[in-house]
Amino acid sequence: MANINEQAYNERANVNKKEREEREDRIQENRHVSKLTFDNSVIEKIASIASSEVEGVLDLQGGVFTGFQERFGSGDLTKGVDANVGEKEAALDIEIIVEYGKSAPKIFEKIKQIVSQQVNLMTGLDVVEVNVNVKDVMTRKEYEQKNRSNNEDRNTNGGLR
Repeated sequence: MANINEQAYNERANVNKKEREEREDRIQENRHVSKLTFDNSVIEKIASIASSEVEGVLDLQGGVFTGFQERFGSGDLTKGVDANVGEKEAALDIEIIVEYGKSAPKIFEKIKQIVSQQVNLMTGLDVVEVNVNVKDVMTRKEYEQKNRSNNEDRNTNGGLR
């Protein structure tokens, strides 16, 4: 009986609570804080590759600097994608060239789906926002001719790469 009375007394005197708190403090001190983070460029690259696989997307459109890089042979896998990455979430802005005759709303939905899926699969981040801006519309033939002439320009500029 004394054991039960002692336990009841310790509970009322908060002895057990103090022991529990001290134990929790020791456990907390021994924990290491580990963290997995991603640079914006990693998420941009994943989104770029995933977007380029969507039917009807001819290309992702980068800025002036990207065009300069491509002209001299150093393509940018993150072109046309801008990411804002937090600890658990990511938001993306994507600029594309759509193939003439294809449905931009369907392409948009497919990009949202595949990009969100791939980013989550590879990083564990939730994609909370995907904004797609259609920068141009071209036929596949027009796009291929434009790329061919850009490649020829690169080769006639002394083969710089």
